[in-house]
Amino acid sequence: MRFVPCSSRRELLAGLLAIGFLGSIPGSLHASETGMSVFMVLWRGETEVEAGFREHFAEAECPIDITVRSLDRNVSKIPAILAEIESAQPDLVYTWGTSVTLGIAGRDPELAEGPEDYPPMILDRPILFTMVSQPVRSRIIEAFGPTGRNVTGVSHIVPVETQLEAMRAYMPVDRIAVIFTPTETNSVLAVEQLVALGAREGIRVDEFPVPLDSEGNPSREVLPGLIDKAADGGPQFLYLGPDSFVGEHAQYITDLANAKRLPSFASTERMLASSDALYGLVAPYRKVGRFTAQKAERIICGEEAASEIPVEVMPEFSYQIRADVAQSLNILPNLSLLDYAEIIGQ
Repeated sequence: MRFVPCSSRRELLAGLLAIGFLGSIPGSLHASETGMSVFMVLWRGETEVEAGFREHFAEAECPIDITVRSLDRNVSKIPAILAEIESAQPDLVYTWGTSVTLGIAGRDPELAEGPEDYPPMILDRPILFTMVSQPVRSRIIEAFGPTGRNVTGVSHIVPVETQLEAMRAYMPVDRIAVIFTPTETNSVLAVEQLVALGAREGIRVDEFPVPLDSEGNPSREVLPGLIDKAADGGPQFLYLGPDSFVGEHAQYITDLANAKRLPSFASTERMLASSDALYGLVAPYRKVGRFTAQKAERIICGEEAASEIPVEVMPEFSYQIRADVAQSLNILPNLSLLDYAEIIGQ
């Protein structure tokens, strides 16, 4: 695994402009009327991951037709989308995130706790997942590598052991606070893993699940109180894990935390880019999309079986530090970090 600088915001914008309006059009978008077909099922609309995916195929000699559907964070839409996939008969089904992937690819049948425990819903065509933070712990797969079934994919989250090493590289750590959504599978699994690792390493992890409203949804209104409780415990960092609700409100959360002089560590590029987190070890989303597209190309253009293509973690990550946040909090990094960290926000 390598730490590499990610693209600058200017390079990102240039890349998006280079592929024109592709990333903004919903519904069905045809790269070629004779191309192979990809049916994308997304969690919250298109992201820079899909921009990277499209960018790869724009450069490859492998035309594809892409149909896009988004759950808009509502898993109740999955049955209708499954019916649409059955009608469309695409060459590849692309799923974004843990909730979407569990609803379509399901758990590995050998790991499921009964027939109703996320059974696979599509068996007659390849499924390629991306942005699944914990594919093993969520039991979508048994282990990284070939799955032996019609599923392969990409995980974008640095192993938690490596994230902890990144935290410690900045300063000594003996206590971490984490805010998470208890209804998000990937977030709960990440917290469980962090707590277990903390117990082994002698680090206390304070857990702060976001309370749910009467309809079972997390609420922004409770965040100030949670941040107050988290800061009162005296942790060195607030951990921002792979959590859609936390990501959506990352700017608000980090503003509250910074006001308490509690710096934040971001686990995803989106959180780091859209908030005032101090630093993070992240996989650039466009690179995740390109890496996912390489697997898609092997399936639909190279005619390889998804069952034989390994599920992998992104091979490259970027250690990014927000210089402006470090200065405002007066928490400056060790000089040794400058040998490989990317300093942003200057």
